Amino acid sequence: MRVRALPSLTDRRSQLLITFVINDRVAIDAGALAFHLQGEALLAVQDIVLTHVHLDHIASLPFIFSELFADIRMPVRIHATADDIERLRRHIFNDVIWPDFTRLRNAHGELLTFVPFTWREPFEVAGLRLTAIPVTHTVETAGFIVADQQGVCVAFTSDTGVTDEFWAALNALPRLDAVFVDVAFDNAHEAIANVSCHLSPRLLVGELAKLRRTAQVLAVNLKPLCRERVQEEIQALNLPAVQVAALDVDYTWSATSPPAEALGGG
Repeated sequence: MRVRALPSLTDRRSQLLITFVINDRVAIDAGALAFHLQGEALLAVQDIVLTHVHLDHIASLPFIFSELFADIRMPVRIHATADDIERLRRHIFNDVIWPDFTRLRNAHGELLTFVPFTWREPFEVAGLRLTAIPVTHTVETAGFIVADQQGVCVAFTSDTGVTDEFWAALNALPRLDAVFVDVAFDNAHEAIANVSCHLSPRLLVGELAKLRRTAQVLAVNLKPLCRERVQEEIQALNLPAVQVAALDVDYTWSATSPPAEALGGG
């Protein structure tokens, strides 16, 4: 399995907008997707799985269908909760904010289709098995467990503050290779992190104490104004398996990947 965290359009060192691309084929969120990928690379992403509909996670989504209108050969599948699909229809693809591309066609046919997923029930996408687990955020938000056919398993917290069910679900897995975890704010901004339901490095330590598994932990969604301090504070934790994720770099795991170093937590 290959996972890449896309950088923002305006600053290739920051994650102002959120997208992860798996195996060049599946996107987790679409904040930066159409701003960073172009042409055939963007057309290759046939499935977009949304954790929630905050703007930094969907900002580029409408542009896929306007910029690639004539080139889309198969409808892009947007996977989301039924409630978030309704929010996208009402607030984005409504012929006011943006055209309703669910009704439009090009020479090849449909442009997009919405596919609802159900909490805690696995679903198949492009050879991957995904399971949505509720996490703690200011709106309905899904963390995801993603497994491939070789047994590799990677998880994404999405935007979350202190939460429990997600970590319990990871503890029940037969294998866990890595977790991409939200660490948006530095410790000095922990009050903001708590109010907005995000994590700081200090809060991350408490969350990792709930993880009874050995896995690589990659911090993501660092707010640009806090990025350097979060990096320093995570490094100061001195946990070998925990690091800030590099942007626009492929992280790869296989069935024969060695286990991550011990977390030093729970």
